[in-house]
Amino acid sequence: VCRDLRGVAQATNNKRAYSMLFEMLYPACFPVFTRAAEAFFDDPDVITSLLKFLQEFVNNKAQRVNFDNNSPNGILLFRETSSILVAYGSRILHHPIQTANPYKERYKGIALTLLTMTVALTGNYVNFGVFALYEDKALENALQVALQLILSVGLEDVLSFPKLSRHYFSFLDVLFRNHLPFVAAKDTGTFMNLMNVLHEGLQALDPPMSTHCASAIDYLASYLFINRDKDWQSLHMLQAHVAQDPSLLPKLTQTLFTQLLFGPYSNHWSVTRPMLSLMMADESSFTSYRQHLISTQSPENQQKLNEAFTKLLADVARNLEPTNRDRFAQHLATFRQSVRAFLTY
Repeated sequence: VCRDLRGVAQATNNKRAYSMLFEMLYPACFPVFTRAAEAFFDDPDVITSLLKFLQEFVNNKAQRVNFDNNSPNGILLFRETSSILVAYGSRILHHPIQTANPYKERYKGIALTLLTMTVALTGNYVNFGVFALYEDKALENALQVALQLILSVGLEDVLSFPKLSRHYFSFLDVLFRNHLPFVAAKDTGTFMNLMNVLHEGLQALDPPMSTHCASAIDYLASYLFINRDKDWQSLHMLQAHVAQDPSLLPKLTQTLFTQLLFGPYSNHWSVTRPMLSLMMADESSFTSYRQHLISTQSPENQQKLNEAFTKLLADVARNLEPTNRDRFAQHLATFRQSVRAFLTY
């Protein structure tokens, strides 16, 4: 049934067709979907069909999920999505792998769960602030289960399965983009685990993966810099997490510059994006890396490198406005080209 419904959902490419399908399924069918997730969470064939349908149904392609201004349907759709994903995720977390095919038995369902969360969170048909305002736990529960699923998968396994890694890092990108207060509310150990994952993914040779990681780091650094004078609880919690490991931001800065100077050109654009925000959030990290890199060069190259760093920072203001970001990105491209001609490593 879910396979057939997925095919129907794929064919609804406009608001009118999608609304007809939504009215047919809601509210009568969604309790059945939730019950199926509860009963068949350990049956890969059933749960894969269910999650593939759900991912297609919440995907706002061609702006088809477009309810009227006075309609609560967007919120209701996410609540039902949350209910299904929590029903599955909370159970598969505690279910041990029992076959020789961990991807089919466990990781495929986790990948589909993360993909469904990603498309639902980026569909632009839900005002997620409503959930906190009315103390509705649907968003918090869905995010919590998704985060637990991420932390339950070892990084080695993530990198071993391309589809899992793609949805894994894509969700982290969205999580850091739109839900940093949720991340900030976690304990320092959880926060550091996430940062370690992003740091490892940043060094991956797969450009989409490193792009998602760089984007997530950029959102974090931008949040810390732009809101540095705000009296927000989420900001204070993030600052406290970062303070627990003084090497965190310097390590990220060093990795980004290493990728820029010695990594493949395909990763160039992705690694340049968080560099300015990291410099703004922690200027001492950049200064330390600059001094360290210069100290590793011959006297002749030290002067050249120092001049290159000076040109890199020329006309760069202390803000994260789009024009300033673009200017810095252009300077980074020039910096990379000029420094690689003489730098020794």
